[in-house]
Amino acid sequence: MKSSAPKNVANPSLYAKAKAKAKSKFDVYPSAYANAYMVKEYKKMGGTYKTPKKMNKGGAVFIKPKGCGAVMESKRKMVKVPRG
Repeated sequence: MKSSAPKNVANPSLYAKAKAKAKSKFDVYPSAYANAYMVKEYKKMGGTYKTPKKMNKGGAVFIKPKGCGAVMESKRKMVKVPRG
């Protein structure tokens, strides 16, 4: 089974080169160290990651949190919750 680049990778061929470099350097792949090295090399080569698009359904809504904690009304903070 051939593993492909994640969906958020902007340049899959460059990602494959960085992955091959990490596999050749580390005896155990995948590992936390190997993956960190791969991401570092990918970014050093000029690779970028795609970011998710912002929601365009309006701003956010502020709500008062509810719970079992006894907090004075004057000390309660408003919580920002994204709409969507």
